[in-house]
Amino acid sequence: MALIELTDVTFTYPDSLQPAITNLSLRIEKGQFVVLFGASGSGKSTLLKLLKNEIRPHGTLTGNIVINGSPIQDSSGLSQEIGFVFQDPENQIVADDVLHELVFGLENIGLTTNEMRNRVAEMVHFFGADDLLRRKSHELSGGKKQQINLASALLMQPNILLLDEPTSQLDPVSTRELLDMLKRLNEEFGMTIVLAEHRLEEVFTLADTIIMMEKGEVLIAGEPRQVLPQIWNSKNRAYVPGIPSLFLKMHEKGLLPLTVKEGRNWIATIKPTFLATETEKQQQQSKNVIKTKGLSFRYEKSREFVLDELDFALNKGEFYALLGGNGSGKSTLIKALAGLVKSEQGKIWIDDKPIKSYKNNDFTKYIGYLPQNPKLFFLQDTVERELHATMEQFGLTDWTETEALLEELGIVHLKTNHPYDLSGGEIQKAALACVLLRKPKVLLLDEPTKGLDPISKKNLANILLSVKSNGVSILMSTHDVEFAAQHATKCGMMFQGKITSEDNPERFFNGNFFYTTMIQRIFRGQAMMPLTLEEAAHSCVSTIS
Repeated sequence: MALIELTDVTFTYPDSLQPAITNLSLRIEKGQFVVLFGASGSGKSTLLKLLKNEIRPHGTLTGNIVINGSPIQDSSGLSQEIGFVFQDPENQIVADDVLHELVFGLENIGLTTNEMRNRVAEMVHFFGADDLLRRKSHELSGGKKQQINLASALLMQPNILLLDEPTSQLDPVSTRELLDMLKRLNEEFGMTIVLAEHRLEEVFTLADTIIMMEKGEVLIAGEPRQVLPQIWNSKNRAYVPGIPSLFLKMHEKGLLPLTVKEGRNWIATIKPTFLATETEKQQQQSKNVIKTKGLSFRYEKSREFVLDELDFALNKGEFYALLGGNGSGKSTLIKALAGLVKSEQGKIWIDDKPIKSYKNNDFTKYIGYLPQNPKLFFLQDTVERELHATMEQFGLTDWTETEALLEELGIVHLKTNHPYDLSGGEIQKAALACVLLRKPKVLLLDEPTKGLDPISKKNLANILLSVKSNGVSILMSTHDVEFAAQHATKCGMMFQGKITSEDNPERFFNGNFFYTTMIQRIFRGQAMMPLTLEEAAHSCVSTIS
């Protein structure tokens, strides 16, 4: 008997014309590691929530859901049985400080003080989170909040762990640590894990089964090596990660490589011949549109500086990707440039004028800001009303142009929905539409690819490159190394409140262990180390040895 079994399940949200889940049947065996993927709004998050009684969304549910032999209606749903990590970390935190957040669930199940101390000590040591225990929850970065949420769920020692895009706000190092821990939980403790994810490069290597969803249905399911070639030969090719994509693109035969190790072993069996490529063009220096000097900021006088005498410049027409670990100061820098936090020391110039000299309306016309949590953006009860309010505020009248932007972002069918009813990727695109409507000269984007599926990322890249070609300057904080490597013109690394290095993507990523692409990792040590799939496919011809 399967541990989790769904039979002919259909679920429809109130006032929705189309079901979010349609006639879905699925079996998950005990101890399996299952990865759900698919377009934003395909039903992944809804499916996960239906498996946990306390957070089951309101709506009409038909069909049968059985967990461990009992109908879902009879399940206690307690966190000891089923743990859940939400897509948005803000939705899960209930306490003001980290320590109270960690013990909240343990107190609710009546553990003794000694048992709570033992569990918390073990988990904090495992996560290396000792320095966070006395921190206030609201001070943490999105990635740190997500780590605390996962720790809180694991403290309950559940048999089933459901995770909704847990890596979306984690840096590459933290992502690797999280995935390694999930692998250990699955292999060493037999925990059943169901993970919905958009960053697929590394999660497919952990999965027993991958399930692609589309419009609330299972489009394709199976073992990764069997399923990926089928996806490659369909309209959904963008979902195949870089290493297997290169293998399939070069029409190679044999075992499909998924991991870096397998990819390097494959490269060792062929003699890659690198074709000549164009000499890298030096980008001409242009005028600074944003400049900072000695910028320092901390959230409390007793705390260390988040920004520490930081010098930074963004040039006109530049697409700058800002990378770095969780808590390194990326979001704080963007907030400072957007005028949302006031620096303790240092100066900021926008188009050669001090930031203080701008009146509010002039500043918001010049600077477009997309926050890490896009829910903060919305005041109206539908996407359409929010767009109309934005148009009215900035004196815009052409709704046809707005409709075309929604079409380009793939959310025109969601304009009458409440923003909070959208999936993580959909609300991200709706907020971006409100920003782009104003046609600012500078875009400040805090994790804009968070929650976006691979096809939506391609559409976003096309939009950003289009506005860049019109002279708009873009500063983007991101953990998405693949996106930055492919589309940015310049990359910078934040560490301890400073930008410690910056360069064009080719030189910036060259030789890195974690902050580099999967493609470059498999070519490490070769005569040439292409950075992206496109570069590798263009420059590398294989000859079987």
